[in-house]
Amino acid sequence: MSSLFDLHCDTLTRNGWPPYEAVTETLDTPGFQLALSKVPAGTKWVQCFAIFVPDDQRGDDAVAFFDRHAASFHRQAEAHKDIMAECRSFADMEAAVEAGKFAGLLTVEGGAALAGKLERVKAIYDAGVRMMTLTWNGPNELASGHDTQTGFSSFGREAVAEMERQGVIVDVSHLNDRGFEELLGFAKKPFAASHSNARAVCGHKRNLPDEFIREMVRREGLIGLTYCRPFVSDDGRGSLDDLYRHVCHFLELGAEKCIALGSDYDGAGIHEDLDSVEKSLCIADYLTSHGISQEIADGICFDNAWRFFGKRMG
Repeated sequence: MSSLFDLHCDTLTRNGWPPYEAVTETLDTPGFQLALSKVPAGTKWVQCFAIFVPDDQRGDDAVAFFDRHAASFHRQAEAHKDIMAECRSFADMEAAVEAGKFAGLLTVEGGAALAGKLERVKAIYDAGVRMMTLTWNGPNELASGHDTQTGFSSFGREAVAEMERQGVIVDVSHLNDRGFEELLGFAKKPFAASHSNARAVCGHKRNLPDEFIREMVRREGLIGLTYCRPFVSDDGRGSLDDLYRHVCHFLELGAEKCIALGSDYDGAGIHEDLDSVEKSLCIADYLTSHGISQEIADGICFDNAWRFFGKRMG
């Protein structure tokens, strides 16, 4: 049985950009990089579907944006319940896999979904969110992405503590270096980088420097390899061979239990080696054909993320 656990895609909110503005069935649109019907029956597949909150959405607008797309996810999950189960606990994920269904998890990309209100952490949890990327590229009420060097606000620190208390996994992809360094001083639980690569292999500042990777290994965090071309190779090619170089570097840093997949489907330009969800199912075979052990390949493609969420979701 093929197995795939993908920590990040933008499929749910792709209808916010042309030429798909009129699309309502975002989870199963043939022209998208990820579609439920593209995944072969019998695949053990867990997919995190992000509500991407753009940097031009703040305050009540961000809340309304979140609410609209959360409702869309719930509606579509119900419409496709014969093949996918919306999961809010690890037990739900186990039941979905046991029933031969795909497991769908709701996540958020952009802490603006909180609108600067601590009670919003419980609100997004109650809506089914189990992981949240703290920022996108710019600043929000919590912290900032790489557009600035702004660190955490006092609200951001409180929000992280409340996320840890409620059970919303902290996701540091997009967080700038200053924010990451500050987070190390107050985060109490393991956190994820849902779609980030190694900066030593590709120098984009969205990627993680070695010292951050080592710290995530020490804290038993989780890092999803992204297929986004500019984050895979400096020349922008971003092939599977290029992604393999990141795998090798992570392994050199002792991260074999921390690497996962975070495709960024429907949110990025992706090389033809990797540009549809069914192609992700070939990654394990590629890795083993290049000398990676079956255990490590299976860990990257499924087992590491499954274990991490099992510990964090309960």
